[in-house]
Amino acid sequence: MKNFIKNNKTLFVLLVIAGFCIILSVILLFKYFYFGNGGSKYGNRLEGIENVQINNDKINSIVSNLESEDSVQTAKLNITGKIIYIKLVFKDSAKLTDAQAIAVKSLENFSDQEKGFYDFEFTLYQEATENTEGFKIMGAKNVKGSNLVWNNNNPIKEKNDKE
Repeated sequence: MKNFIKNNKTLFVLLVIAGFCIILSVILLFKYFYFGNGGSKYGNRLEGIENVQINNDKINSIVSNLESEDSVQTAKLNITGKIIYIKLVFKDSAKLTDAQAIAVKSLENFSDQEKGFYDFEFTLYQEATENTEGFKIMGAKNVKGSNLVWNNNNPIKEKNDKE
């Protein structure tokens, strides 16, 4: 073994360096994937959330305020991190434009400070019946945005040339 090392010093040094790199890589990968970074899953994105915390009383008040609308069947509000998810299910009599107006109006329940900190995600849903086509539409308001942006997920029916 000593003769091999003496005769192949360069190869031996390269093997030691490669072995050291492999061991270091395994340790770092194990630490990264197994232990993570040890911090919050949100990192530092939630700094300052304690200043604009929304309590359960306010959440219940907003939900009951939304459900008091004539065309709203159910309302749910969920806060995850810096995103407020609002899901509204509408009765058969509701029109899509009225549903969007109710969603925009619901932002009045939040202070300017809350609107400046949280993102808002809306899901408006109405079951299709014999009388209505129904709809499912999503909207979002970013912290830096001033109004809601809607994404229409309703299927478009193609018209025949004969009509």
